[in-house]
Amino acid sequence: MIYKYQFFEGEFLPVVNIALKSKKDSIKLKAFIDTGASYCLVHADVTEILGIDLEAGEKTEMVLGDGNILTVYLHEMAVSIGEIEFNARIGFSKGLGTGFDIIGRKGIYDKFIVSFNERDKEVEFIPHEKT
Repeated sequence: MIYKYQFFEGEFLPVVNIALKSKKDSIKLKAFIDTGASYCLVHADVTEILGIDLEAGEKTEMVLGDGNILTVYLHEMAVSIGEIEFNARIGFSKGLGTGFDIIGRKGIYDKFIVSFNERDKEVEFIPHEKT
């Protein structure tokens, strides 16, 4: 699955469409692929749409690149990238201040080889074969 970078605030960025699905509902989001992020991070407002209790998730704190600490609640849920659906731990936070949700490494990179092509402004998700 090859995705073209999306133009945002004067530059092309590796942003892809993903879907999150709970037992009650689902939502499609645009997410920035952040190789430095441990977890996928989504703004807490999405928990209301998905019908899940934010604070029922595992509470943890994450240190951001600028040194700030972000309170995050981790929830296991179905995630789709393209036509492939899998389960991953998604972090939800009221303090996420980016213009995009974030695709981090845990729960994603063990399911795909992720290849960036800066020259052509593309990112490719290659599913790992099941063993």
